[in-house]
Amino acid sequence: MDHWRWSWLLLLAAVATAQPTLQLKPHLAGKATRLPVSPGEEKRRSNRRHLIVQFPHLPQAEELKSLTDRGYRILQYLPEFAYVVAAPDWVTLDRLPLQWSGALKAGEKISPAFGLVADLDNRFALLEFYPDVDMNDARAIVLQTETLRIQENPDLLEHHLLVQGPPDALSALASWDEVAYIFPAADDLVEGVPMNACAGALTEHGQVGQSVAKVGGWGGPGLTGADLQYAFYSLTDKLPADSAKDEIVRAFSEWARYAKLTFTPSEDTKANRTLSVLFGSRGHGDQFPFDGPGGVLAHTFYPYPLNQEPLAGDMHFDADENWHIGADVDLFSVALHETGHALGLGHSDRPGAVMYPYYRRVAALTPEDIGAVQTLYAAPDGTGTVSPLSLIVQAPAATATGSTASLSGSASGGTGAIRVTWTTGAGGAGAATGSQAWFIPAIPLIFGTNGITVTATDDAQSKATQTVQITRPPTAKPPSVPSLSIASPTANGTYSATSPSVTLSGTAADEGGIAGIAWNTSKGRVGQASGTLTWSTGPIPLDPGTTTVTVTAKAVSGVTVAQSLQVVYSPVPVNPAPPPPAPIPPPAPPGNDTTPPSLVIVAPPGSYQATSTAAIAFSGTAKGNRPVASVTWSTSNGDSGTAAGTESWSAAAIPLLVGSNTVTIRAKDTAGNASWRSVTVVRR
Repeated sequence: MDHWRWSWLLLLAAVATAQPTLQLKPHLAGKATRLPVSPGEEKRRSNRRHLIVQFPHLPQAEELKSLTDRGYRILQYLPEFAYVVAAPDWVTLDRLPLQWSGALKAGEKISPAFGLVADLDNRFALLEFYPDVDMNDARAIVLQTETLRIQENPDLLEHHLLVQGPPDALSALASWDEVAYIFPAADDLVEGVPMNACAGALTEHGQVGQSVAKVGGWGGPGLTGADLQYAFYSLTDKLPADSAKDEIVRAFSEWARYAKLTFTPSEDTKANRTLSVLFGSRGHGDQFPFDGPGGVLAHTFYPYPLNQEPLAGDMHFDADENWHIGADVDLFSVALHETGHALGLGHSDRPGAVMYPYYRRVAALTPEDIGAVQTLYAAPDGTGTVSPLSLIVQAPAATATGSTASLSGSASGGTGAIRVTWTTGAGGAGAATGSQAWFIPAIPLIFGTNGITVTATDDAQSKATQTVQITRPPTAKPPSVPSLSIASPTANGTYSATSPSVTLSGTAADEGGIAGIAWNTSKGRVGQASGTLTWSTGPIPLDPGTTTVTVTAKAVSGVTVAQSLQVVYSPVPVNPAPPPPAPIPPPAPPGNDTTPPSLVIVAPPGSYQATSTAAIAFSGTAKGNRPVASVTWSTSNGDSGTAAGTESWSAAAIPLLVGSNTVTIRAKDTAGNASWRSVTVVRR
């Protein structure tokens, strides 16, 4: 009997006997019921696929071994009794003791939380890839869409990418076999504000993915309560012991405000139904070692029976972190998040929730977290209800003849104090006065349609948003001519360059608003500047000799204005004339100087670049206590060479292969001290 027919018969048998179904996010539960890998599903690696396999009960070690012996690699756990696995296409599942096998449809990989955010043409999202996916493949999958942009962020988990693009392009990504889940990105991630990342709670059978809302609590079937104990195995030396204990117990108490839970202190860290709290460094007794300061802050094991006693519910914190109270790294905030896992919750898709996989310092649970915990445990008698955050904007007049408009309204519910802010599509922003009854006196308007977004935020970082539109009709007078100035690298009209690229920046203004800034060169190159009121072109390639760079500002009214800069590029000769003999330096003092030279890469900027060209130019500076003897370059593809110059150096054409290239620049001084910098360049 072939593999697919066998799986289908197993599925029918499971339905007939009412065996457990998959417990995923509400829009997924019970829907992953189809044969594996639908026709046309895209894969980066043609010889591999990802599937879900489900057992009729929590499998024993020998049952899991029957999977791995076939060539399946177990990647993640899914409640109830299911696993995400990866295997070569030729491996079959026939004669395995499974209840069901299948794969999620593309639409089932997209979070329903996108319906809770503004429906913008270009939205930000987090892509979760399966744990075995090479992230070079992940980047290639995103870049092949041509309409999605990857935004780098050092706080992202290993198999997450932050992307921006239209909804249809994000939906198309979900059809790829390597993509596990797509959910909204928090504003702080988009804006580059540092956040704490949680890889998820742990089980003896692996981690769970973002698609899992809960794995089950301590109370058993139905909404009951749970009586738990807690014990401290070890504490951090960064805080007084009593203070650290108080913050962790305060986190327990916050959850107990909204669910029928009791937490009783104990001295027995090995007792059943006991949350054992441990601060440890690196390898600390389980199979999940910590990574030192600045990485994973903590991890927690889900309740029994998914983890056996005495490990079930235990909370481990990285002792190498710089723990604080009321400041980052805030012990209460981390403990509040980890307690949610200890109670059986997965990660939320809603930015701002305590159980969102990226979080900052928090004061209390949000309505999202309270609703989640009350799906596992009964609410406490007479307490535990929090009104959702609500925002009302009084409808303004549809048109306005003046240059400003006012808005008013009210906000209620949520947790703690409420702050009301506003933004406009033209770049305006500010805060309202008041909260429950708020007022914004003067919002600047541009000619045409103005989209004004009002946002209410509470202490738990829950948000409620409303957008209104006000049209300012154009006046009868002719449109104004915008102003434009080039401030950098010079305002004098002529600039001498020794590097193979130049970046221009400056300002522009118009009473009706600036629509965009473009640039072109006398050598035929064109591009768009970033920003409007203050703008920057980014690196513009130069040819030897004189290049005229023209910057053009276009107002919303359509009127344009241009400014030009003549750039004279004189490359550093490859074999410059030898300098006059330098004086013989004095003898080195005892303990020879071992300080490496400082090395700066000026162009291209940043540690990650994307290009469609076959070669790329690098330039920069190198200085040290001793003269710099040489600057060299090499690539991950085996190419290498010597840059022109030392203290001011350039490498005109470093070859690139299609895909990911690592370019490494090394500077060495006359004493043999060396330093290096590397840049990742993706050639499309």
